[in-house]
Amino acid sequence: MTMLVALNENKNLIHITEAVRGLACNCTCFECGETVLARKGEINEHHFAHASNKESCAINPESVLHKYAKEIIQESMGLFLPAVPDSDIEATWWTFDRIIPEFPLGLIRPDLLAYTDEEPIFIEIAVTHFIDDIKLNVIKSMNVKTVEIDLSGLLKSDITIPSDDAKKLILENLEPKTWLFPQTSKGIKTNTIIDHQNQTNLLKIESNDPSTTNTTSPTWEDYQFTINGIWVRARKFSSGMLSVNCIYNPEIIAILKQWRNEGGGRFDQKYRSWNYWQPFSATVLERLEQMHTPKDIKHH
Repeated sequence: MTMLVALNENKNLIHITEAVRGLACNCTCFECGETVLARKGEINEHHFAHASNKESCAINPESVLHKYAKEIIQESMGLFLPAVPDSDIEATWWTFDRIIPEFPLGLIRPDLLAYTDEEPIFIEIAVTHFIDDIKLNVIKSMNVKTVEIDLSGLLKSDITIPSDDAKKLILENLEPKTWLFPQTSKGIKTNTIIDHQNQTNLLKIESNDPSTTNTTSPTWEDYQFTINGIWVRARKFSSGMLSVNCIYNPEIIAILKQWRNEGGGRFDQKYRSWNYWQPFSATVLERLEQMHTPKDIKHH
């Protein structure tokens, strides 16, 4: 088995054509992590080999492509995305403020969690495995924009991984990219329930899934806290997401923002809420309970 790719000193993919000869390449094996050297002689095909002279590892091309796609999106801090369904957002280049790979959010772990103007977007890289209905339903309950990039065609092509051609295709080609959420209005709709008394927007998601159409019982719990004389409301969804609202107060907003930076989350501009996901959402709820000044915490 010829090893044509390895990891450089920054743990990023490198092709044998780009590597310095011998141990000077400072590379490790993609599969086992052992030190490798770049063999670039005059007779045999150029390749990486273990410095220990052990047999070459079998490198999974799916894993290589999956890692490479995440790498270049993080390096570029953006990519071209198609028009967002049922919105005025046309196909364009999205620039991200930060990107977190493989961040655990309760039942799911998006390949990339990216933020743009404090709004999150999940980016899923599909090579041979695609999002199933269970994960999609969790994503819908979180109300987070999610795009899936289908790279199965690139896997079957003759394009070298990594390469400039592969990078251009992943970042700029719109054809393999599909919005999983939001879907068109036929697939899912959202209704906003407004509590006028406390100026708090609460979100309820209704799906056309037959299993949920006739469900009348709420899929969340509401909490009301008083912190430093300010009302703070929280809604805990069945998915584990916690949505927190409060009348504008700089001190409390600073705390909610700090928690967002600590455990991952986002500010929903439309509903003026701070959203947190499992497992950190449980920590946020516990902290709100500890900060609550009256004796009783109201919830139902």
